[in-house]
Amino acid sequence: MTDFKENAGIAAAFTQMGRLLELSSDESARVRALLRTADLLLACPESVETLARENRLRALTGIGASAERIIREWLESGRIEQLERLRLRVPETVLDLLDVEVLNPVQVRTLSVEHGIASAEQLREACLAGRVAAMNGFGTELENRILNSLQSLDERQGRYRINLASAEAERILGHLRAAGEDGESSVAGRVRRCRELAEKIVLVASSKNPGALVSAFLATPGATEATYRLHTSARIRMESGIPAVLHVTPPERFVPSLVHHTGSRGHHTMLRYHAEKRELRLTTSQLLDASGTPVPCRDEEALYRTLGLPWIPPELRENTGEFELKKTPRLVAPGDVRGIVHCHTTWSDGRDTLPDMARTARELGYQYIAVTDHSQSADYANGLDRARVLKQHAEIDRLNAALPPFRILKGIEAEIRVNGTLDYDDDTLALFDVVIVSVHTETDMSRREATRRVIRAMEQPHAMILAHPTGRVLLNRPGYLLDLDAVADAAAANQVAIEINANPSRLDLDWRHLRRARDRGVKFVIGPDAHQTAGLWNIPFGVGIARKGWLAPEDILNCKPAGEFLKCLRKG
Repeated sequence: MTDFKENAGIAAAFTQMGRLLELSSDESARVRALLRTADLLLACPESVETLARENRLRALTGIGASAERIIREWLESGRIEQLERLRLRVPETVLDLLDVEVLNPVQVRTLSVEHGIASAEQLREACLAGRVAAMNGFGTELENRILNSLQSLDERQGRYRINLASAEAERILGHLRAAGEDGESSVAGRVRRCRELAEKIVLVASSKNPGALVSAFLATPGATEATYRLHTSARIRMESGIPAVLHVTPPERFVPSLVHHTGSRGHHTMLRYHAEKRELRLTTSQLLDASGTPVPCRDEEALYRTLGLPWIPPELRENTGEFELKKTPRLVAPGDVRGIVHCHTTWSDGRDTLPDMARTARELGYQYIAVTDHSQSADYANGLDRARVLKQHAEIDRLNAALPPFRILKGIEAEIRVNGTLDYDDDTLALFDVVIVSVHTETDMSRREATRRVIRAMEQPHAMILAHPTGRVLLNRPGYLLDLDAVADAAAANQVAIEINANPSRLDLDWRHLRRARDRGVKFVIGPDAHQTAGLWNIPFGVGIARKGWLAPEDILNCKPAGEFLKCLRKG
């Protein structure tokens, strides 16, 4: 995930350009290029400012002359002329219509240009009046589906995925640190706890001059409005829409304040209970002894130790059993992951080539990559038939000869049919080092049907990893219902690992189910589900979810070297 303040802002600008262009022209290739650049910038592990200063922007795969010119324009002037022209052509409220999942860009353009519908509220009114049903190409069924989608949109309003929240948080922190304040600062709240969604960014900082720090916060690049300002706190809204709140404390109160604002509420309530047992009092910003004298806490470890507790990592602070710990657990960390498992290339629906994906993974320090393009029945994703599989394997053999000790594993993401079978014969499946199985189509199933379908797939002799088990897409689509205990038991019995899909849109399997599955004997794989090189930076998000599920490196198969990883996948 990006750690630099300008990257998120430039990425947001490219995203908005892509979406506005999508509504004002038929330049689909240009739209894809803009959105791809946005994804790459959001995931870029280096500061765009640094890359521009050192003339290394074009070294990023996917950054061409046009993208470089736009980035430099933003860095030099804080504006993008092309974006401003697009904003004049398309009202920004029309962008909200793209979030109505049953509408495609052509339909949104029709609603806007031909019928003057320029906002979600106007669309709702038109549907309720029956006007959309009467429009050519729409009809009553689509009108009802639009109303349902608008209702879903209302329900998820004001929630943001962890990748955006993390990038914006680091952007703001970078700005505050560059402002010259010497105090400590940290992200807190749901972002620090690695929750998959956040309503806002919470930041805590220490300063002897809180007014100056609050002023710097209000001047954050990309902040569009200030909701409120007090002497020691303020709230802004970023261009991406996400609110951010800053709490400034005196240096001696930083640690208790950070613990309080990190949460969760249930966790902090239990901390106060443990303080009371020791005749102490934990407030929102201080730990006090019986006389009301502040107890100094150099760091969080010291505060927890004073309460008679081991330090509890932020990801575990959900009041789900963490107070039973006798010592701080060893949780998986990003550096523990040795191999990339689950990625797509231009052989199927990926945006970058197999060599680009492999070389980027090697540059990031990974030891191997399992290329798992889509299988033959995935016509929606340019799936590979057997002949193309053999051609891809020949390319992998050539690359492996040139890249040692880095290794490319021959993999596939095989489609689970409705009856639970896979869409290759056993002879073809035997060609692969890694066989991921997953459901993408015909997901309107009962809980019993879905569970039976997935379990039967895991019983296939070549099935090795169950990917994104529930099929959810955060802020878009709930997962299909599964008996997850039965799925976990079947995975353990058939030596099938369950994926923690690290794509911020999925983060599936949900962290709430990981510990229970582990205790039933399940092993896991953290997979980025990358469709371009930028997607390889998804791994830390999956690690955060694994940590929330109390998982250690030994629970994650791709924390092992390639040989051991493959050995663990073999059945029998």
